[in-house]
Amino acid sequence: MQAWQQTFGQLKDQYIRRSSERITKIVEMLSVLAQNPSNAEVIEQLSRQFHWLAGSGSMYGYPTVSSMGAEGEEYCNSLLRDTSRPPTADVGKLKALLTALGNEFAVKDEAAETANLGSGKSAGRSEILIIDENQTDLSLLCKLVEEGGMTFRTARSMQSAVNEVSREIPDGLIVEIPLPDGDAYEFVEHVRTMPGGEDIAIVIVSKQTGFLDKVRSIHCGADAHFERPVDMKAMLRRMQYLLDKRKQESPKILSVEDDPDQAAFIRAFLESAGYQVRTCTDPKNFDSFISSFNPDLVLLDVMLPGMTGYELARYLRQDERHATLPVIFLTTQGNIEARIEAARSGGDDHLVKPVPPALLLSSVSARLERSRFLQTLLHKDGLTNLLNHSSFMEQAQLTIAQQKRKASFTAMILLDVDMFRQINEKHGYPGGDKVLVALSLLLRRRLRQSDIIGRYGGDELGIIAEGLDEQEALTLAARLLADFAGTPHSTPLSQGFYATCSAGIAVLDSKTMNLEQWVQAAHSALSAAKQSGRNCAMALKGNTFIKANPIS
Repeated sequence: MQAWQQTFGQLKDQYIRRSSERITKIVEMLSVLAQNPSNAEVIEQLSRQFHWLAGSGSMYGYPTVSSMGAEGEEYCNSLLRDTSRPPTADVGKLKALLTALGNEFAVKDEAAETANLGSGKSAGRSEILIIDENQTDLSLLCKLVEEGGMTFRTARSMQSAVNEVSREIPDGLIVEIPLPDGDAYEFVEHVRTMPGGEDIAIVIVSKQTGFLDKVRSIHCGADAHFERPVDMKAMLRRMQYLLDKRKQESPKILSVEDDPDQAAFIRAFLESAGYQVRTCTDPKNFDSFISSFNPDLVLLDVMLPGMTGYELARYLRQDERHATLPVIFLTTQGNIEARIEAARSGGDDHLVKPVPPALLLSSVSARLERSRFLQTLLHKDGLTNLLNHSSFMEQAQLTIAQQKRKASFTAMILLDVDMFRQINEKHGYPGGDKVLVALSLLLRRRLRQSDIIGRYGGDELGIIAEGLDEQEALTLAARLLADFAGTPHSTPLSQGFYATCSAGIAVLDSKTMNLEQWVQAAHSALSAAKQSGRNCAMALKGNTFIKANPIS
């Protein structure tokens, strides 16, 4: 994306051109009105033209335009409100107002361009840290990364990589293993524990072959694993996909605004702050935008063609799926009646145009934060901060639908803490809670960003891992069991006690399995692991159970 100031300059030029066209339309309307000053339809059209000017002038550095636009809008509306007699416009007064508006655009005030804006964060290119001891491979990767529109830093050893990451967290890592001075898997684990490390897209390129290395990559927290010889362009496409996926997780805002100048400003400004923004210019398309875009927040103009923003908000609130969706009204109407109507319609905020960009950004940020917290309460388990049972099952159902199209391996792993009742009896319920929290933290640290993790119920946690067959999932689970068995737990009355867990694995057959059958298969494998002595993993393959003990 271009820097905000450059983008704003382009938008301002467009705004000036459109405003000139708008003033030309007003001149034409005044000519018609001069023939019939009581033409209510023309007065209503004039009100809308003034409304657009009132809402957008200050955004582009013309506060006087907003003031005069509001004056013209209010005058036209006052004529229309008096139903006791036909409206009769003072055409001379409107012409004088129009002349003053034209004078405002005659001279560009460059100082106003940035005076009332504040600053927005410019979105730069993604930065990749490439770690490879081979200079030839390193040079090739740097060239491909640059061709892909990304910037790069390089390191040729693990120590220099640690220094680079400590200096500044990159957006992505490409790590070729083995490294000359240490274990690259441990390096990735270290990165994941750093502030911001959970969000990095990490790809491992390995000279070592075999599924054990692939499982170690997943276990340490890498998002993708490629073996030599590797298609470098395919690997870069995977990195770009991971980066794009992360960007897509930024909050989505739907702006319902029929004035192109205001719509362009709102979109450009909020995008420069890191949000995804879509604009709906026709309220008739509102429902389709809501369904396809699934926004995290809606900005509603009040005056829209054919209906009002209040009506759209009431329509939105009728659907319980959107009960917590933040709605912010943007309107030139600042009176108490407008604020009351906004509240009655289900609005969360009411901002008067022209809205100072800093105020708009603060309101959007605050409402999104509150909504995010409510969504956490609805979809996350309060103790472990993983998906709750309902959300985990929804994701499992969605996975089945996706796998019917993709037809790749996807494993469900159910983990159950061994002797959990005895842990609660011996160490109290706080002790049991700490064991579950420790297991959840271990899973978040060890698994990929793309893996789905949830609290299935009680002391059972679930994992949905794409791209793993039975043997790979079994090996991964065995490593997780070993990590958990070596994790000390403590309470105020008991220090350094340990716990184990068992795992049951089932790989989805999307052609024959529904959700209930997939979960039942994983449960059968988990029961077999418990009966086999606990602290082990079982995978159901066909009608046969395959066992694995913890692997350190």
